[in-house]
Amino acid sequence: MEFVLVERRFEQAVTFENIQGKEQEGSWRLETYHVRFLKTFCSRDRRRMLCLYEAPDAESVRQAEAQAGVPFECAWTCHLLQGGEQSLHPSAKEYVVVERSFPEPITKDFVATTFCGARGCMELHRASYVESFLGHDGYKMVCIFRAPDAEAVRTANSQAGVPYTDVWTASLHTS
Repeated sequence: MEFVLVERRFEQAVTFENIQGKEQEGSWRLETYHVRFLKTFCSRDRRRMLCLYEAPDAESVRQAEAQAGVPFECAWTCHLLQGGEQSLHPSAKEYVVVERSFPEPITKDFVATTFCGARGCMELHRASYVESFLGHDGYKMVCIFRAPDAEAVRTANSQAGVPYTDVWTASLHTS
């Protein structure tokens, strides 16, 4: 089984419950394709979602989502990289999503080394690394932090020299 990350963008704000309702209506499709929902990060403006599934492959998730009529932008297989046991700063209340894309593929070892080097900047800005989803091809990655706000994570990444394409605050929803 693989971890599959599904990216969703919406013209108008949606609620997690609305998308979850569509998924539940088509839950038999998920079962048919052996897809299991794990969690969703929903942006504060409700126009973006990242949903994590466990499935045989990304195509199984695409088929199930398309047949259920649940909109999605793309689905990709990824490695789940855990952040370890860090204590959260009391002000690290928000989930912050950092999207990254790379001109050359990166590896899990590169990620471990880079985040080890950036730890001081993260701590300085009260940001705690939670986990990452690194695309199997190494060109795309999503990182999850807990922090006071998105700006703290954006600043910490910039000061540490870690590239990103977007940073946004999210709520976490699990099954």
